[in-house]
Amino acid sequence: MGIGSGAGLPRARATVPRARAAKARAEGAGGRTPGRGTGVRGTLRRRAGAVLASLTLAAVAACSSGGGSDNVQRAGDELGVVPAGPPGTSAAPLATSSPTTSARTTTPSTGPSAATSKAPARPSGPFPKPRSMAALGDSITRGYDACSVPLKDCPSKSWATGDDVDSHAKRLGVPRDAVHNDARTGARMNELDDQARVAVGQGVEYVTILLGANDACRDKESQMTSVSDFEQQLREGLAVLRQGLPGVRVLVVSVPDVARLWEVARGERLARAVWSTGICQTVLADPESTKPDDIERRQRVRDRVVAYNEVLRKTCNEWAEQCRYDGGAVNAHRFTKNDLSHWDWFHPSGQGQGVIAELTSRNGFRWQA
Repeated sequence: MGIGSGAGLPRARATVPRARAAKARAEGAGGRTPGRGTGVRGTLRRRAGAVLASLTLAAVAACSSGGGSDNVQRAGDELGVVPAGPPGTSAAPLATSSPTTSARTTTPSTGPSAATSKAPARPSGPFPKPRSMAALGDSITRGYDACSVPLKDCPSKSWATGDDVDSHAKRLGVPRDAVHNDARTGARMNELDDQARVAVGQGVEYVTILLGANDACRDKESQMTSVSDFEQQLREGLAVLRQGLPGVRVLVVSVPDVARLWEVARGERLARAVWSTGICQTVLADPESTKPDDIERRQRVRDRVVAYNEVLRKTCNEWAEQCRYDGGAVNAHRFTKNDLSHWDWFHPSGQGQGVIAELTSRNGFRWQA
């Protein structure tokens, strides 16, 4: 995931001297990383020393509410790392219900609405397999931090277009030169229309959309995208596809439950250290706190994600003949530690990318054999 612009820039700058210092300590005399330690402290020195400096910058760039792609580039410049992927690509989360708030609803509503009651009957398929596709989204779709090298997009691991996972493109047998990963690390829903225009220019027959985690994952709650703006931005993006790609089929994926990240990894000291640099503070600030204010803050973010997913469901159903919503499958899935990158404990690992591919394939279009 990653985020927009503005408020996060001072935070990103402030981390650079600390990152350099951490990197210098990790390298030690002679330019070598320290040897294996024992116990928690040794583990932290080994993993946090050589890697945490770059990880924290990547994580801040990926998901701090103000930094976004500009911080990814700035972090890469400072550390001599150039993010992989096409020009302009830059970083999104995963998660399901909190022990402290288990009584609250955590799945999107599927009740009737005025919009869905008038929607045309949904063809069940199966449909002919598409011969081309484009994936729109954020760092999840870019496979950010899913490879063995941090601070980089890893589209080969992408749930939608990757070769190294059983992705949608791989399952459908779409020729590699007809598969396009148009996602950008750091994107929010307000970028959907621009990404959709790229897909229109590519003339694809199938489009996947996974956006919204960064709209909830900010430095402050006040910076989260309002539900009304989220809906307007979604409608604008879908309108571009409807007008520019007649006959296209669109899979809309539910926003992951970002609060699940806190539930899964809050016991990991390295995760807490990385999160403390500014990742997704709406959820991950003060991760060990069980104060009522912090519990309520996390629940409000979870509720916002539920509202986003209701917008996705309702709006997609209005275009029932060509649009599929995953039914909340990705949001409802209880991702585990191994489904998260152990670089930043924030983005999906390669295994997590495979889980998303399976969930979305099972709950998407039915294709002809």
